[in-house]
Amino acid sequence: MTSACGIPRIIHQTWKTRKVPEDMGDPQSWIAHNPGWEYRFWTDDDLLAFFKQERPDLLDLYLSYARPVQRADLARYCILQRFGGLYADVDTRCLASLEPLAGDPRVILCEEPARHWQPALVRGLDRLWFNGTMASPPGHPFWDMVTDLCRRMAERRHGDVLETTGPLVLTAAVRDYADPDGLALNACGLFADIDVHGKPSGGARHGPYGHLTLSTHLWKGSWYPRSRQHWWPRKVARLRQLGDRLFGGPRLDPERMLAGLDRARLQRAPQKASDDDHLLVLVPMGKAEPQLLRFCEGLLALGHPRERLHLWFGQVGGRDEISDVLETFIARHGSRFASAGIVRTGRRSYGPVRGRRGALARLAATRNALLAQTLTDRHDRVLWIGTGVTDYPPDIVARLRAAGGRIAVPHAVHDHGGPSADAGSFLTIAEPTRADFYGHVRQGLLQPPRRGTFRRHLDDLRYLDTVPLHGVGGAMLMVDADCHRAGLLFPERPYRHLIDTEGFGLLARDAGVIPLGLPQLEIRVAAPDRLHAPADATRLHGHGGGAEHPVSAAVGISAAAAARSENAAI
Repeated sequence: MTSACGIPRIIHQTWKTRKVPEDMGDPQSWIAHNPGWEYRFWTDDDLLAFFKQERPDLLDLYLSYARPVQRADLARYCILQRFGGLYADVDTRCLASLEPLAGDPRVILCEEPARHWQPALVRGLDRLWFNGTMASPPGHPFWDMVTDLCRRMAERRHGDVLETTGPLVLTAAVRDYADPDGLALNACGLFADIDVHGKPSGGARHGPYGHLTLSTHLWKGSWYPRSRQHWWPRKVARLRQLGDRLFGGPRLDPERMLAGLDRARLQRAPQKASDDDHLLVLVPMGKAEPQLLRFCEGLLALGHPRERLHLWFGQVGGRDEISDVLETFIARHGSRFASAGIVRTGRRSYGPVRGRRGALARLAATRNALLAQTLTDRHDRVLWIGTGVTDYPPDIVARLRAAGGRIAVPHAVHDHGGPSADAGSFLTIAEPTRADFYGHVRQGLLQPPRRGTFRRHLDDLRYLDTVPLHGVGGAMLMVDADCHRAGLLFPERPYRHLIDTEGFGLLARDAGVIPLGLPQLEIRVAAPDRLHAPADATRLHGHGGGAEHPVSAAVGISAAAAARSENAAI
């Protein structure tokens, strides 16, 4: 059977065993209202046999899920693709005949009630599609996309059910499906006429079957946890909040920061991206990483016209081993760029602040000094790159521009498909409780655990192509130059408990500029345990005995000056 046959008269339901609790749902209602339809009931044993026989390619993924609801989610997609028909959760009740759906060649879905949409809206989706009752012809290609997204989220299978196998994955597939005419999308009243609180779902009726109400969902929700917050975490949180006010150090006033921005410039429509843009590439230097030489050589592969690419490094303090590598690189290759050079910044004191906050404050100061000395009206975009980046697609500039945001970040990883390497890029999916928030404030900075309950990083969001962010990481970051010209800089002191690029992302968002993350656009950064021996600067010349080109003690060297220097040396 293929999708051309349309939806067959088959009803599928699943449960652990054949004994369904009486208060769970009403399986008999599906049989009673549809006497001409075949009814198939699947137990856990039946589903395991199905995957072994029909989908051995997904068997390992199916068995890897710790929660039964995840296995049930994957199973419903595969059953509909293999056999077609209508799938309904066991906690449902059929209200009318399904005959109007029979023979339709499209996948039939309905929305969840609007009061359930928040998990989708915060991730940049416009609504949430319901996976509790769905109808499909057999062999429909839409399900390939859904199961591919489940595969993509396999590494995060112990995370949120909604975004590993559930409605968020389904919603992402609906949004990005290449053939929207192959889907029949309807109002929630078709299969879910009440919400999780038992209230009418409401909303306008729409879609080819939106005028019908064929079933209802009882929202037993047997899979999601229910928790209570005890009184003592709230008491401790108040004490921690007081301690942060007294000992958290100086911080920025959010209202004053926002008032100092040029809102008119921020609200201008960004110019259409093209290869004619002048791209300012800024590299804030930290310590002399052993992979610095490799990093510099990688900049030569940036896919942007060289005559419109400006490359500047920011270095704190005086000359050191970093200077030798950078100056040799610029003297050798600076003529290939519109401009290239080094900005040397003074060390700024932040008093007794040390540790992570001190390091990030100094890095933010270096970024701001770089901007102050290099950004002009000539530049259209700014690309920030950290020296830990070891590999990125040659068309990275074009792909970041194509994201459509004024601020965009790729997904930094150590290994392809692995965990995020830059925790600075994150989405806050829910307002944390005071206990959650102040329990993770250190030195005035919010530093929650990597797998916290209220944040998502880009490896948690691989089922999406773009996602709005609250914080952005510094491994690679593209910014519309007008954002910086409008006063969006990198906080050197905590802004709402965030600093440097994280604080920059939140400040931009508060000002109405939403940073975009690209979970599927990966770049690689060096893991600390994989750093190689210090670079040999002579490799920049392609031979072992080349003379080093003298570089002026001035902060920068233009492309023309670099060319003259190289010709003089030759």
